[in-house]
This record gives sequence, C-alpha cells and structure tokens, in this order.
Amino acid sequence: MLKFIEAVLILSGMIIGVGMFSIPFSFVRSGFWLGATELLFLTAVITVFHLLYGEIVLKTEGLHRLPGYVRLYLGERAALVAWLSAFGGILGTLLVYLIVGSVFLESSLRYFGLSYEENFLVMVLALLGALVTLFSLKKEAFINGILTALLISFIVFLSLSLFPKINPSNLTGFNAREVFFPYGILLFALSGGVVIPDLVTLFGKDRRYVRPAIITGTLVPALLYFIFSLAVVGSSGSATSPEAIAGLKGLNGEAVLFVGSLIGLTAVFTSLIVLEKSFQALLVLDLGFSKLVAWVGASFGALVLYFFGLNDFIAVIGAVGALAVGVDSALIIAAHKRAVFGEGFHFPWVSLLWRMFLYALILAGVIYELAFVL
Repeated sequence: MLKFIEAVLILSGMIIGVGMFSIPFSFVRSGFWLGATELLFLTAVITVFHLLYGEIVLKTEGLHRLPGYVRLYLGERAALVAWLSAFGGILGTLLVYLIVGSVFLESSLRYFGLSYEENFLVMVLALLGALVTLFSLKKEAFINGILTALLISFIVFLSLSLFPKINPSNLTGFNAREVFFPYGILLFALSGGVVIPDLVTLFGKDRRYVRPAIITGTLVPALLYFIFSLAVVGSSGSATSPEAIAGLKGLNGEAVLFVGSLIGLTAVFTSLIVLEKSFQALLVLDLGFSKLVAWVGASFGALVLYFFGLNDFIAVIGAVGALAVGVDSALIIAAHKRAVFGEGFHFPWVSLLWRMFLYALILAGVIYELAFVL
C-alpha cells in the first residue's frame, strides 16, 4: 500500500504543475461549466494515453523512455521524431518551470520584505533542482512525495478559504467562440506520462497495482484542478488573472497572495525535480551518456536556454502544449499496437474507431494551437 501511495504521488506530482494556474482563466474565457466539461473529457483521454504507455512499459524487457520504446516498435525514423519531441518538450517544460517558479519565489520573498532580480531567482531554482536530483530514485521519490502532499494541502486550504466567497453568477456564461481556448492548457496541465517508467520500476516484479496507480495518479490532479478552478472563478469571476493568484489579492489581501505563491512554488519545484530526474534517465538509458553528463544536461540545459533569451512564458508553453503532447500521444498509440498485439494484427472496427478518433483529436488540437495560439 505504501508503494501504491508513493506511485500515485510520483505521477500526481509530475502532473500538478504550472499549468494548473492557467485553468481558471481559461474557464472564464469559455464559460466555467463548458471548461469543466472539457476538463472531464480530456482527463479521460489523457488517462487512456497514460494507460497505453504503461502497457508498453510492462510488455517490454528493459527500461527505456518513450523514444527508446518508439525505436523498438516503430523504427529509427519514428524514434527521431520521438527524440525531437522529447528534447523539445522536456527542455521547454523545464524552462517554463524556471520562469514561472521565479515569479512565485519572488512573490513569496516579497511578503517578507525581500526583493531579488528574476535572473538570480531562476539560477537559485536551477541549483536547488540540481542538488535534489543528486539523490537516488527512492530518496528523490520520497522528497517528491512530501512536496506533493504539501501542495495538495495548500490547494485544499486556499480553496476552502475561498468557498464562502463564491458567487454563483460567476459560474454562468457560455462563450462558443472560446470553446477551444482551454484545450491546449488542459492538455499541458494533465500530461505527466514521462514518469510512468519510474512508476513501473517502483513496483519491481509486483505490477498488479501499476494500472490502478496510473488511473488514480491522473484523476487526483484533475479533481484538484476542478476544486481550485471552482474556488478561484467562483470568488473572483471576470477579475480572474491569467495566473489565478494575483486576481485574489482584493479578496483576502496579501495573505492569500502569499499562500497562493507558495502553492505555485511548490507545484513548480515538485514537477521540476521529477522531470529533471526523468530526463537524466532518458540520457543515460537511451543515449548512453554518463550519469554526470546527464545530470549536468538535465539540471542546467533549460537555464542555458533562458540566458540565451528564451524567457517568454506564453510562447514556450504554447509550443510545448501544441506539439510535444500531441506528437507523443500519437506515437504512444502506434507503439502500443506493436507492443501488445504485434505488427500483423488488425483491430476490430470498434477498436480501430476509437483509435482513429484519438488521432483526429490530437491533429485537431495541434492545428488549433498552431493557428490561433502561437
């Protein structure tokens, strides 16, 4: 049972991150209940992707990352696409964490009268992440579990403090023109499959709980997202800010802003250390780099990009959400067929239909994000 809880926290800790703070604003744009419906639907879709990836890991000898599994089942050309998606997605996400994490860290320190430049705070976060990922997987998973538990407590605390201020009129509205606005944000916020190989490793030979852990680890963040969005949108309405927290200042003052900043900082740092550890494993297992080189690359690669001028949060998160999640999901569907059923297997029409539907959904999302967001 302890391993099951730890596994759920590993996946939930990877999923719950900076994307959470954009969800309330996206729900205001589309209409709260329309956005909530999209959250429910996309949670089901992402859960399927995570389960398919879990099946691939369970069916394959040896431990890899997604590009390694794609190479085994789909060939070198598909593997090249997977590598490009993996590097772009991971580095882009780490870059987002550093940028937004520095904002939350600055806000938290300002509460105590301290003020630092963004560049300095970005370096502090990068160094802290590097130090934590020096630990073994078990130690890192333990630290991540503690941080995730604290994060969940923060979200519940803030949401409960806002519930008495909810105005039902803030939850009405339906904007058909913005129906797809939450799409990319929700995909980014719900995706966390990069750590599924670590989750499987945690259970060793006892893999009976892998699938329940994947399902639970995906559903817990979705439930928290709904609670958080209900509290923020219900209390602040049209005043909801893009990062959710600043718009709450007028309700509870500096205290809420401070707690919200701690939530954000915890969310970012939790995901940062798990993703860096996963990136290290990718570099060692699938590319053959030494552990030291992998640690340096995973810990400081995004920092280098930041100081080369890639510090536009909206542009980076848009690129990651539009391309990386869609490409990875399509590759997972294709690799799953080869891993579980073999190359010559033909699906019954019902099974083929839902797979084609997922492909169409991915393609539509990528086209929308590229056309209207980037």
